[in-house]
Amino acid sequence: MQQWKTVLWCLVFVTVLSCQSEDKKVIVCWGDSLTAPHNGRGVLGRLKGKVLGTDYPGYLEDMLGSRYEVVNAGVGGENTLTIMARQGAYPMKLAHDVVVAPEGSTAIGDSDSAAFVSSYNGAVVSPLQQYTWKPEGPSQINPCRIGNRPFLLSSVVQSGKACKYFLTLDDKQPTADTLRAGSVVTTYAMNNLRGKYANVFFIGQNGGFSDVADLIRQLRAMIAYSRSNRYLVISFHKTNHVITTIPRMREMEDSLAQCFGKHYVNLRGYMVTNGLNDAGFAPTQADRDSVAKGVVPPQLLADDCHFTTTGYNLIAKLVFERMKELGYVTE
Repeated sequence: MQQWKTVLWCLVFVTVLSCQSEDKKVIVCWGDSLTAPHNGRGVLGRLKGKVLGTDYPGYLEDMLGSRYEVVNAGVGGENTLTIMARQGAYPMKLAHDVVVAPEGSTAIGDSDSAAFVSSYNGAVVSPLQQYTWKPEGPSQINPCRIGNRPFLLSSVVQSGKACKYFLTLDDKQPTADTLRAGSVVTTYAMNNLRGKYANVFFIGQNGGFSDVADLIRQLRAMIAYSRSNRYLVISFHKTNHVITTIPRMREMEDSLAQCFGKHYVNLRGYMVTNGLNDAGFAPTQADRDSVAKGVVPPQLLADDCHFTTTGYNLIAKLVFERMKELGYVTE
């Protein structure tokens, strides 16, 4: 009898251990400040976080439950080229030769001298414009590799969006190193977030593309690099310096829908048509005026671009429901 009890306990132990070690399905959310947590530097940043509300990936993870993990890879201020560089579809490269000191940090760029350029088109890439106060952050850059050595990349914002960058060797070798212009920066994400279960690409509000065809090329490159055929594309909701009018936004949205089909979520269209109703808000006159123009109702916005807590919750629900529709998520 004692022998059977021992066997039974062994089976229970193995079953529990198996359940504990079962990998969660990881969903990576790529984007800018519309994806990132709104908790910038210092007291003012934390206050901004309370005003603007949380991030949609956080809400999404709550909706998905314990079998899923959601990685927030959103960094405020970034354009599509910089997001691609972090993700790996088109990595960033050193803009010039750098002699790295064996100890301490080496400055590699400032407002007058670009540190990185895109392997997509040679344009300047500017990572870590925000969250410089929080080394781990959501950037998914560190630790990175350049050549055969590991580095930590950090930055200090000098004025506006201009950054001064620093490289710190992350190994024990007490030797200097010369990094050549054109050397690829291999980010943490390129080594650790590729091939995950699914990805959400919510990019473009800050530009980085020349036209809609270029945006689609970049999105396709990111999807291909991710090595996952489970993905969603969310279009930005506000006109910018590339897509300058609502009619042009509608053209962009039609092109994205034609290209990505059910994998595409028209955020502006949803917020204008159904956002207030799904939030349970009675429209104000300002809301009616915005809807008539095809603009997101102000009750759902915390400022001229970012959403309220309610707005981010709606985005998370949109993503969740579309993932269920595509079969990525089961009840």
